[in-house]
Amino acid sequence: MPKRQLVLIGASAGWMLPSRWLQQFEEVHAWDIDPLAAPLFRWRHARALSRQGTKLHFHTGDGLAQLADTLQRMPEAFYWFDNVLGQLRFIAPAPNPHVPHDPLKATTRRLQALQKTLSGVAWGSVHDRMSGAKLPDTPCPPPHHTHAGLAMETPEAQAWLQQIGALSPWLDHLTEPVFPPGTPVQFTAWPFKPDYAHWLEMGWIPARSSGRASL
Repeated sequence: MPKRQLVLIGASAGWMLPSRWLQQFEEVHAWDIDPLAAPLFRWRHARALSRQGTKLHFHTGDGLAQLADTLQRMPEAFYWFDNVLGQLRFIAPAPNPHVPHDPLKATTRRLQALQKTLSGVAWGSVHDRMSGAKLPDTPCPPPHHTHAGLAMETPEAQAWLQQIGALSPWLDHLTEPVFPPGTPVQFTAWPFKPDYAHWLEMGWIPARSSGRASL
């Protein structure tokens, strides 16, 4: 993982990120569309980052819309998408006059295109795969290590949902194609609220390497 620059897309207040992890980097460039995210992020992390000498640059705006420009300016950075890609299905994309308008298919195409956009740089993501109701009092299972590209219909995916205690129907966040097939990933069950859980997928890909990183 590159250690000089971190580009953090969907930073929010940094609730899901330990300060100690952020301190690995010389610079953190964080993006979030919420104007309240910057002061909350600084309240949570700025003191620890300053103590380590890590410079924090927080940008209020759409980091995904600025991604191409940021990649040109910081091609050696590590790009981390923090619980943002699973939310794209709820954001209506701009219609393309050359393609029949289907918001869900447009979201899937947008997520698939990320692999090409990020080709050659180190990047990773934690995102929702699915979410929904679960059996009451079902403890969340330990994290599960597997590989990206696992379809919902496979025995492995169905067994994971059963461990969570998922009650059909669950919402598909359309993030199955985010990582190239075969990328090592970790599944984590997140008890979002009582009797409701999210299936999170997380993983990362090294820069300019045909190999895959281990979790």
